[in-house]
Amino acid sequence: MQNLLSSIRNYSKTILQVAFGLLCVVLGIYFIRHEQSELHKVSTSIQAADPVWVVTGLLLLAAFVVVQGMMYKVSFAAIRQNIKLSTGISLYLKRNLVSVFLPAGMLTNMLFFNEEVEKKEGVSKTQTYFASSIFSICSILSSVIIGIPALGWLLIKSSVSGNLIWGMLLTVLMLAGVFLIVINLVQKGRLYQFLARKVPGVVERIDELTSGTMDFQKFWQVVALSLVIELIGIAHLYVAIIALGGTPTGEMAIIGYAIVLLLLMSSPFLRGIGAIEVALTYALTLFGLSTVMALSVAFLFRFFEFWSVLVLGVFALVAQRDNLLVRILPAVLIFFLGLVNIFSSLSPAVPERLKLLSEVIPLDAIHASTWLVLLAGLMMLAISIYLLRGLRNAWILALVLSGSSLIAHLTKGIDWEEATLALITFASLIYQHKHYFIKPDLKLAKRSLIPGLIAAVTVILFGTIGFYFLNPRHFNVEFTLWESFKEAVTTFFLLNIDLYPRTVFGKEFLYGMHILGGTTMIFVIFLLLRPLVRHPRNTVEEERQRALTLVEKYGKSSLDYFKTYQDKKYWFSPEVDGFISFKTSRNYAIVLENPVCADDAALSALVLGFDIWCRQNGLRTAYYRIPESSKSVYEKLGKKLMPIGDEAVVNLETFTIQGKDKSAIRNAINKLSKQGYTFHVNEPPQSGAFLQQLRAVSDGWLKDMKRTEIVFSQGLFDENELKQQQILSLQNPEGKIAGFINLIPDYTLGEANFDLMRKTEDAPNGTMDFLFVRMFEHLRDIGFKSCNMGMVPMSGIDEPKNLQERVIKLAYERIHQFGHYKNLRSFKEKFEPEWNMMYLVYSAPFDLIYLPGAMELVILP
Repeated sequence: MQNLLSSIRNYSKTILQVAFGLLCVVLGIYFIRHEQSELHKVSTSIQAADPVWVVTGLLLLAAFVVVQGMMYKVSFAAIRQNIKLSTGISLYLKRNLVSVFLPAGMLTNMLFFNEEVEKKEGVSKTQTYFASSIFSICSILSSVIIGIPALGWLLIKSSVSGNLIWGMLLTVLMLAGVFLIVINLVQKGRLYQFLARKVPGVVERIDELTSGTMDFQKFWQVVALSLVIELIGIAHLYVAIIALGGTPTGEMAIIGYAIVLLLLMSSPFLRGIGAIEVALTYALTLFGLSTVMALSVAFLFRFFEFWSVLVLGVFALVAQRDNLLVRILPAVLIFFLGLVNIFSSLSPAVPERLKLLSEVIPLDAIHASTWLVLLAGLMMLAISIYLLRGLRNAWILALVLSGSSLIAHLTKGIDWEEATLALITFASLIYQHKHYFIKPDLKLAKRSLIPGLIAAVTVILFGTIGFYFLNPRHFNVEFTLWESFKEAVTTFFLLNIDLYPRTVFGKEFLYGMHILGGTTMIFVIFLLLRPLVRHPRNTVEEERQRALTLVEKYGKSSLDYFKTYQDKKYWFSPEVDGFISFKTSRNYAIVLENPVCADDAALSALVLGFDIWCRQNGLRTAYYRIPESSKSVYEKLGKKLMPIGDEAVVNLETFTIQGKDKSAIRNAINKLSKQGYTFHVNEPPQSGAFLQQLRAVSDGWLKDMKRTEIVFSQGLFDENELKQQQILSLQNPEGKIAGFINLIPDYTLGEANFDLMRKTEDAPNGTMDFLFVRMFEHLRDIGFKSCNMGMVPMSGIDEPKNLQERVIKLAYERIHQFGHYKNLRSFKEKFEPEWNMMYLVYSAPFDLIYLPGAMELVILP
């Protein structure tokens, strides 16, 4: 309960803003319902608006958006950073869209879509925050400059409500408070000192912000541009009045717009929807406009200033084809269209529309359209999940169903609202067509036909028997066997348009057949559309030998050894000398690190060729453990990168266990040495008896650690492999093995590598410290300059740059399940390695939904 009260206190401002915003919406709905008799007149009035002035309003809208983009551009220029005007416009449209739904005020301008600016323009996150703050402050400042005179005029006229006065005064006080806080932080006053003690990380950011010089001339240019925005708003109101046949005055437009500003500042959630329409309508009636005229003007003004900008924001967001929201939109739309179809088919048509339609289309055709809508709705629910998976057949079927729904909604009752949703769904499917390329294996899919056909035949047989033995009174028809079969088939496909039940039982039987038919069709669609991908065949020894030859020729990575491991498949390019090592999981081909090839140019060609080959075979691609040095190559190819952990490399030339900070390691080694433990280098080939001892150690370690063998970027206990490898072991005085490490080939020049590091359950403390120190000394003695200690997953993200990185950092630091990664990092840090970030490379944000599950399967032996 205490935590709940604490949360309420922390978010009290947000809760109040949301509550006030929702209250405004309710008031707007009440007002519109109260004026329902006038709405028809309002609609007629808007339809009769002067098109010349409406076009003028749209031109002002274009200017409005461009000036907002210029505000962002100059805001960045004020801190001596340059961004393109197009970037500024895009940033405004997207942030404006988000601000409608999040009552965050200035924070909305600061926190959203920063990554886009960072990547496109090379501006740091802190600088983006700073410029966005300038934009927000100047927007509020211009609103106050316009609002204060208007508030004064309203006070003189005694026609202002107390809420508006308080809203304006609170805004002025808020600005004064922000100004005082900024001065205190810049001058390092008491607030700065308090933050330095409590949250030093915030102070570091503040110092970073205040260390740069701001161009105050540019700052006042932003204020001037913001005032231009307010003038465009006033002009929009003026134009709306003229367009609807009114006679505006400058005073009317300025006061009306000032009221809009006051409400926007006091009700940021949902941008004053409802409240602004009500208040503006009332204000305009004070200037002599009729209620119908005032309400029409309010609606047209909001179209110019709010709804049109909102639609442009949606288009700006949709223009990013790789955006996760855009990627899942077709699946979401097809699901909702399916629900709409079902409800629409079960709801009666509007009598006026039906009467008009029946004069053009036969009644039987109208009934057929209704059943088609219901059938399409049921099928859409079944295929929506397959759209998420990117299945090509599901996309084709969704396209057919949405197109059919578009026509059927118009022919069953001129349901233009539902038809509009169908059109939007159809358009979104066309727009996102490139994401749907996963092809089902037809040979495997044929196996699904048998259970599907059995289910369909069973339902139709049940219907045939049922109709044949039904009492004639239920339908006033005595069915023959052939008629029973025809009715069973038509009810199965929801197409019976000439069957009218006369009893409750008849109606229930008919509905039961519809439910069985619809459910069976969904089941058949589920079977036929399953993404049964034909994975590449298993690797043959000839291909493995070819891969080994290329590794010897071009290998330069610590992971190259595992690229020819027994669990991998290979792809060889017909044009480039090199290969890609990968495993398939679900609909993904997951590649281990970089392709094996000569240089970056060959790497790019191999990646492009492999992507094409995978697309043709219904697979998406991902590249696991890409090093920092190759990051730019993938970025140029349009790939996305996510940091997944730090790789540790020990410099053997500078490695030492001398010094105060290494005393714990020295003590452990000295203690074990005194107890008679000895380090051994076991040269290959290893004997069977020795391998059996290692097997016992390995099995015990897996059992003790409650782990199973994993592969892909590491090996497992394989006697055939270990037999040919150098084994480093720690043995007690009786010769029993307490722990071991196996050395494996590393194709990085001068670097050594190992794979398994295992010990017995009763091994003394310090066993691994002893083994690693002696291993480093041995490797240095035989000429190696460094040793790769492998990657610590999820570690090394000190300053997360986006949501994904913040989630990884939070999981690494706070979630107990990943605590062993912190222990692993702590163990490796004792040897003072150099850390290098590794990345997961993928094609689109949507991949992050399915990749974790695919990776989990890939690491299984």
